[in-house]
Amino acid sequence: MPLKVLNEKLVPLPIVAKVLEEESKKRELSSVEIITLEYAKKFSKFSAEDAERLLSELEGMGLPLEVAVQIVNIAPESEAELRTILAPLSRTFTADDIKSILSAVIKYKKREVE
Repeated sequence: MPLKVLNEKLVPLPIVAKVLEEESKKRELSSVEIITLEYAKKFSKFSAEDAERLLSELEGMGLPLEVAVQIVNIAPESEAELRTILAPLSRTFTADDIKSILSAVIKYKKREVE
């Protein structure tokens, strides 16, 4: 039986992985869902909880959800990387804005311990 889409929401990869892992405990995932789960786990740079915290912090800094999600997904490490992500916005970011965003990313970045 096909599933019906009730709503759509932008979410970063770590949250996608969490949702699919929870769903896999309830039922067998489709092949597309399995591939998506593997991709999300492979490229996630934060835990789901830290991704949610960072997303909230970035939105609190006035960033649109679309941009905040991309920052969480990419986890830029340099000013140049971050400016590339922010380029489509019509807002000008000061050096302090950039430093604040980068320090938030660094604060939540997943440790390479796994």
